[in-house]
Amino acid sequence: IQNQENQKENLDQRFPGLFKKGRRKTVVRNLGKIIYYSKVKFKFQHCQEVNDCYLELFQSYLYFQSMGSSGVTYQGLLPLKELNVCEIENVKSTGLEDHAFRIAGPLPNPLIVFCPTESELKQWLYHLEKQIHLNGGSLGLPFLSQ
Repeated sequence: IQNQENQKENLDQRFPGLFKKGRRKTVVRNLGKIIYYSKVKFKFQHCQEVNDCYLELFQSYLYFQSMGSSGVTYQGLLPLKELNVCEIENVKSTGLEDHAFRIAGPLPNPLIVFCPTESELKQWLYHLEKQIHLNGGSLGLPFLSQ
């Protein structure tokens, strides 16, 4: 029975879920309901290196985590109220498709997120804008319809 319970917990937790900032640790699953999640690619705006990344959108936070061969490469927990999100047009210089958006806010360097399809991009923009609005943040885009 305990093995089944562990399997259920593993299914409920899609990505490794412990956010560490200094000595403080936050169990990501305790942040509330997951609104949307997916695996995307990302890079910091002023860097060339593109990494696979897991994004999880909660009611008040956006959690990102990039895994490399040596474990977690980058991770961040961003309060939605402080984020500014906008779609990026024509990002062909990276060699990736041009389904991208930029996340700015309490980061030293904005994130560029690359979605595999336009549909995925629209889903992210819709859910992010909706949650930012619900958290009292300012909207950088007109409200997108699903």
